[in-house]
Amino acid sequence: MPANHLDYSEVAIRQSNYMTNILPQTQTLNRGAWLRSENIIECYRDTEELLVLGGALWTSTKAGRKNDHFVGSHNIRTPEQFWKVIIRGDGETIAWLMPNDATAATKNLDLFLIKPAQLLLKTKVKLPEVPKAWQKKKPKTSWPIPAGCDLG
Repeated sequence: MPANHLDYSEVAIRQSNYMTNILPQTQTLNRGAWLRSENIIECYRDTEELLVLGGALWTSTKAGRKNDHFVGSHNIRTPEQFWKVIIRGDGETIAWLMPNDATAATKNLDLFLIKPAQLLLKTKVKLPEVPKAWQKKKPKTSWPIPAGCDLG
């Protein structure tokens, strides 16, 4: 949960920085595709009801991978991928499966679009909130940032 989505409460903003809300992300993902998806949420939540679901995916079971920088200090493995689903009040749904690597730049966000049904197969996470009509749909592009959206 990004701190900016909790701007209704100073306490909630501080709590978003607890380790229970943090997983290791590459700089490219954190400042690129993931941030762009957060900005989409930030803009659309101001005009309509949204349900946002997300998580991480560890595809490797190998211990001691070179990107597991926080196993020793926090016992936290680094996920290989992160996923996010946004469901609008009218049921329109968008989903991404983003790699936690240097390819996750802002300009590549559309490359990570995925059908919610495919996401279910990859993550084994049930997404019952996704309307049936949207389970097998994948937009050609990510939702645009609306003109005049205040990302501050």
